Amino acid sequence: MNKRLPIVLLVLSVLSVHTGLSAHAYCPGDEKEISRGHPGIFAMLADDNLYDGRILLKVKDELGLTKVQEEKIEDLVLDYEAFTIRHSGEIKIKELRFASYLKSGHMDRGEVEKYIREISKEKTDMIVQHMNHLLDLKAILTPGQLRKMEEIRDKWKVGRGKRGRE
Repeated sequence: MNKRLPIVLLVLSVLSVHTGLSAHAYCPGDEKEISRGHPGIFAMLADDNLYDGRILLKVKDELGLTKVQEEKIEDLVLDYEAFTIRHSGEIKIKELRFASYLKSGHMDRGEVEKYIREISKEKTDMIVQHMNHLLDLKAILTPGQLRKMEEIRDKWKVGRGKRGRE
């Protein structure tokens, strides 16, 4: 077995932080939707009235979204998904190139740092884009709709707590 393989695996495991933050939205009561996501992060974001667009569309009737609001949300979701797909692919390619470099046995510190910084920058860009996306979605809602969404979120929390004790 190659002696560098454990190092390669360790570095890749550190770098393989989940980049698709919005791959599945936080929706208490529907664990299938959050199984690949980060429910703790989504709960915290929801506490600040930051919701995934798919969740907003799921409760559009309860929120009383207008047709214009609904279309804006749909457009933002599609644009964000396209961004996520493109950048996730770029990250995977960069990770593969890095793995190939590590496997080659040429362990120059500067080159290793360059790869790590490049991959980290892509992941940071995705996180920034995700936060901007959530803020754009929030800006579409009226203060009344945000209050209504808080009520819906609170009902979800209560419902989730009951299931957890069963």
